[in-house]
Amino acid sequence: MAAAGGVADEHTAAGSAPSVQATTPIGILADVKQTTSTERLDAGTCPQEKEKDVVDAGGEAAAPTTSDENDIGPPPDGGFQAWSVVASSVLLLFAVFGFMNANGQLQAYWLQNQLKAYSKSDVAWQGSIQTLVEFGLAIITGRYFDVHGARVLTISGLVGTAAAICGMAFSYKYYQLLLSNIMFGVAASCVYAPANAVAAHWFLKRRSTALAIIVGGGGLGGVVYPILIENLFNRMSYRDTMLIVMGINVVLMLPSVFFMRARLPPRTPPPFSDMKKPWKDVRYTFLVVGAMMYGMNILSPFFHALPYAASNNVPDHIGQYAIAMAGAGSVVGRLASGVLADRIGVWYVFGSIGFSTAVVLFAFWTPPGIGTAPTVIGLVTYGWVSGSWFALIGSATASISPVEEVGMRIGMLISCLSVPSLIGPVITGELISVGKDKWTYAGIWCGACALLSGILVILPRLTVIIRNRRNPTPTPNKSPEPAQCVWEETLPSTATAVGLEAGNRINEASHPHRITSRAGR
Repeated sequence: MAAAGGVADEHTAAGSAPSVQATTPIGILADVKQTTSTERLDAGTCPQEKEKDVVDAGGEAAAPTTSDENDIGPPPDGGFQAWSVVASSVLLLFAVFGFMNANGQLQAYWLQNQLKAYSKSDVAWQGSIQTLVEFGLAIITGRYFDVHGARVLTISGLVGTAAAICGMAFSYKYYQLLLSNIMFGVAASCVYAPANAVAAHWFLKRRSTALAIIVGGGGLGGVVYPILIENLFNRMSYRDTMLIVMGINVVLMLPSVFFMRARLPPRTPPPFSDMKKPWKDVRYTFLVVGAMMYGMNILSPFFHALPYAASNNVPDHIGQYAIAMAGAGSVVGRLASGVLADRIGVWYVFGSIGFSTAVVLFAFWTPPGIGTAPTVIGLVTYGWVSGSWFALIGSATASISPVEEVGMRIGMLISCLSVPSLIGPVITGELISVGKDKWTYAGIWCGACALLSGILVILPRLTVIIRNRRNPTPTPNKSPEPAQCVWEETLPSTATAVGLEAGNRINEASHPHRITSRAGR
């Protein structure tokens, strides 16, 4: 397939391919086996795979690769160029998501200075709209990456984030800061898709390791940046602080312009009309609604971590690191949840996250004046459970989706999170103000949303389990089928999940009887 958009030089090709890799609508790669007529399953076993030679992640049959020029070969799984892609992706997410996670630190400063005439809920709109723009544009920037590769997006992200931070440095009014945050959200969306997708072009057997390193970089940035900005505020002026941070971001993001290259040829994005089909799947619909409830407040504790620490009488020298504590817990949660999901199944882990989050919020974030140690525990444990949700949302979606619709479904889910993530932190900020800077009302609100999310996510599966127990179906004594659909509801799905920032990749579902095979495994 020829490269489109005049950027063929960014894509490289070599060798013969035992598998075809399709880039999804949000720029995340899906591997799909190229089958022959002798490898197809019998009729009725897995209708989604029948009569398809190559199925791409968007739901359209792709033309078989017959010429050598279209056979790009398996990923190299190493080498200088592959690892340079990983390194540049780490630096991108470290800079972008590190600054985004420091929004709580910035809001605290604005409330005391430029925006002291505004309420907490008014100032919370700054971070909420930034998140709205980033999530809302994910499917658009992902589709652009499918066609044109990473180069233009990384350059746009570099220039956009630098301009946005520079704008914040010289902003004194509410609307000026708002415009700067919107610009930063647009720029963050530009680098979000490439940083999570390009590494998958270069790795197969070591893909989990590569993605773990990338996502860990984004989480580490969420720990470093709040501490960095807080210490700079204590030593120099606001303007100098923001300009220094801008310079750091430029240095960190610049290598991606030279080293981040797409290996796969461009793919034609699926038509927007295909987005109607997934909503007929009850499991997917409930998952999206549950994700919207959880995503509504997933960033609220990060944005309002400093008032939470102050309301519990945490000393200033400890409380100033509240956001960093939550970020550190998030890094550990992302990595640990992937390992656990691989061992016991993605739905056993993901299905429990909503309830675990509710317990953490009700136990540690709702009671007032709990003291320093419980507050630190509350920050770290919330970071842990929310990081686990970020890590496994893609795997949970993939495990209930036809293989040709995985990318499209993930893209729609992420875009659906944009509006709730705009509303949630604002409501939380208003409840904190009503509660006289205490988290009691806000904790109840956030915990209730997490609890409802947990119920909605497992409800379709729970209904099936109850129905099957009431009306058991006798199973004839025969050998099991040699192959099953990976998204089949009756089979437990497992995943190697090591994280997505603002969220952020597909963690593949795997099963001992999966219908696809991977080169090199």
